[in-house]
Amino acid sequence: MDDKRYRVHIEVSKDKQQAYLTLIEDPDGISINKEVLLQELEKHNIVYGIKSDVIEGICRNLENAKGVLVAEGKKPINGEDGKIIFEIDIEKNATPKILEDGSVDYKNLDLFKNIKKGQIIARKINPTAGQPGINVFGQRVGALDGKDVKLPLGKNTYIDEDKLVAAIDGHLVVLNNKIEVHPLLEVKEVDTSVGNIKTVASVKITGNVKSGFIVESEGNVEIFGVVEAATIIAKGNINIHKGVQGAGKAKIIAEGNITAKYLQNCSVEAGGDVYSEAIIYCEVKAGGSVKLLGNKSQIIGSKIVAAREIVAANIGSKMGTYTELQVGVLPQKRQKIAELTSQIEQNNIQLEKIEKIIKYLEKIEKLSPDKQDVYHKAKKSFQNLISLNQQLKDELNSLNEEIKSYSIGIIKVVDTIFPGTKIVIDDVTLKIQEPIKYAMFIKKEKEIKYFPLK
Repeated sequence: MDDKRYRVHIEVSKDKQQAYLTLIEDPDGISINKEVLLQELEKHNIVYGIKSDVIEGICRNLENAKGVLVAEGKKPINGEDGKIIFEIDIEKNATPKILEDGSVDYKNLDLFKNIKKGQIIARKINPTAGQPGINVFGQRVGALDGKDVKLPLGKNTYIDEDKLVAAIDGHLVVLNNKIEVHPLLEVKEVDTSVGNIKTVASVKITGNVKSGFIVESEGNVEIFGVVEAATIIAKGNINIHKGVQGAGKAKIIAEGNITAKYLQNCSVEAGGDVYSEAIIYCEVKAGGSVKLLGNKSQIIGSKIVAAREIVAANIGSKMGTYTELQVGVLPQKRQKIAELTSQIEQNNIQLEKIEKIIKYLEKIEKLSPDKQDVYHKAKKSFQNLISLNQQLKDELNSLNEEIKSYSIGIIKVVDTIFPGTKIVIDDVTLKIQEPIKYAMFIKKEKEIKYFPLK
């Protein structure tokens, strides 16, 4: 038997989930056995997860008891968030593919996502509850439950238990974070025989769109011919297999992506990305990127504004044609954030006024019929304003998250950028004074700098 005496030192981790024991030889200490060590743990209020076999082992080998784990709690486990599992690839965009010879394939874009009535679009995986833990002091440690999610219910869909199902045959469209099913409208050509088109359906045009006509769709628009001085508007994507000869009057507007073999003398605005092989004398705005595809792609005499990235083989021309490229957060998004913030502040002021009226009326023991009417109207207005403010806050948070997700504005030149070109990244400007080849332009330390393109 070991006649040595020891001082017992017990240390508890910061999260209170582990307790460690150390024996320090000390003539003024105490004799050690299992009961003594259990008493020492009890003195420190350590009551849960005590490892009896470890303590017995310490008693058999006192000299090596240095920082031994003698008690361990049960850590809490947070619940998993709910998930939406899509049975259909909704992320697939109309992105053209570059072939081995450098040409661009505009035919196999998989633009339209067809769906049958009764087909399952998405399934919901419910959140799980958190599992609370307990520390070595016997105290309960709370856990978070997983967050719930909602199925993206939209037009012509319905929910069956935890499944989102198509209600009709049609074409799947993602709109405002909801899934909708639209039927498809197909015509040969947009001219005097058809007139203007305004429809909730996606549109497929096998021929041309003549000057002066308007095609407006709540889905996608696919045009296999040429767009003349016409207007094309879509809440989804626009794909023009040949191109646009706009004569300075054509307008191409989409909330999604825009793809065209070439864009000439027209105005283009996309909520997503713009893809083409040539952009000549156009004004182009993109909520995402503008990408010129192919080893001979070019931007000439145009103003291009994109939130994320602009990529082209050649920018400007040897003749010094004025061309302007802008990347960074779009001005309209900054304006929208300011408007939402102002509206929320105004609503908060109004809420304070209504709340004072409600509290004043609630102090009156018996309200007259007139004041009761005022009270009920004030309560209803208060709730409506709270609901409206929550919607505005959700929209504001969504915009802020969207801006955070943008990569730093970048301009890439695969071949040559020519003098006469102006580059703007956020609030910084650079004018190109001499031809530059194979370069990437970024904003760094309040200046626009360029580096060799890797």
